Amino acid sequence: MGEWIPHNLGELIEVQNGYAFKSKDFDDFNGISVIKIKNVASGELRMDDIKYYPLTIEGLEKFVISKNNILIALTGSHVNQPSSIVGKVARYTNDEISLLNQRVGKISSLDEKETDEDYIYWFFKQWEVTLELALNAGGSANQANISGKLIKTLELELPPLPEQKAIASVLSSLDDKIDLLHRQNKTLEAMAETLFRQWFVEEAQEDWEEKPLDEIADYLNGLACQKYPPKNDVDKLSVLKIKELKNGFTDNSDWATTDLKEDYIVKSGDIIFSWSGSLLVKIWDGRDCVLNQHLFKVTSDKYPKWFIYFWTKFYIEEFIAIAESKATTMGHIKREDLSHAMVLVPTESELEHMNSIVYPLIAKIILNNEQLIKLGMLRDTMLPKLMSGEVRVEYIKN
Repeated sequence: MGEWIPHNLGELIEVQNGYAFKSKDFDDFNGISVIKIKNVASGELRMDDIKYYPLTIEGLEKFVISKNNILIALTGSHVNQPSSIVGKVARYTNDEISLLNQRVGKISSLDEKETDEDYIYWFFKQWEVTLELALNAGGSANQANISGKLIKTLELELPPLPEQKAIASVLSSLDDKIDLLHRQNKTLEAMAETLFRQWFVEEAQEDWEEKPLDEIADYLNGLACQKYPPKNDVDKLSVLKIKELKNGFTDNSDWATTDLKEDYIVKSGDIIFSWSGSLLVKIWDGRDCVLNQHLFKVTSDKYPKWFIYFWTKFYIEEFIAIAESKATTMGHIKREDLSHAMVLVPTESELEHMNSIVYPLIAKIILNNEQLIKLGMLRDTMLPKLMSGEVRVEYIKN
């Protein structure tokens, strides 16, 4: 490797464990946000269901999290559950500080003149690194635990600082483009949904026709995909289940044969509605796959995609309430619930005018999703090649 020097991570980084806050320390609304394991376990920072510490941080300074800090999940699943595997890292992207809760670690460089923290972040984003940590984790059969001591035993070959920065810059630029497209999609969908609610909630016309939800669209239930295993390693597609709809595919996702009716193949831009378990409706933004049972593929030959998407989404909270009322372990809705959900249908000319405004927004989201797939594949392909030195980047030597 030439200029690349072998190191033990313990020579380069420090791992700060989180503080053992007690439940009585938290407030639901006021104070400094506290980052728990669930906020980083997916490998992304998710500020869902945040708790706050309302008291002074005096004495807790070493547990403060600032923008761009690297956070690692010290508790998670074993290797048989890749979607929640222990050892995933996330970058803290907020401008405001937070506090570090127990079982979350903060990774920092001991000497920024030797080790670039952006480079260290990308080192930990490699699947092989996460896998090594998980394979050496302790804990019970259902929970894997790692420690700062274990993390520091990892080894890497470290290029010169300018090359570290160049490598991190290439990968971060791809991540920045991905983040920009995600944010753009959120804005586009919010704009489209605002128009939908303006037209069909705030300014709805009394003379518009009412139709059941299952009359404006077809809700195709998926297959029991275990009955359709792949015949070989080439003619196969990933199986889209509820967990993949929420979190994307992993190495542990199932496969099915491609020898299926085209209706059951899901492509980017298709509307997918999980009617069981975790109910949600989504414009699919992943690769081609096979529709599993407990998911509807929502289509219409007569009405625009945005029209059937937002009407389905409009009733999602009501459907969730119905599902939660079921006396079963996994709540669900029935087709008759679709029949009871009434939709307002404007005149053909009015709908055509609305479509001329909203269609470009949805089309741009779908186009962005296709670009996101390509960028994600490029980043994931380049990551191990850059970090191993198989692919080198130009940089200015000191």
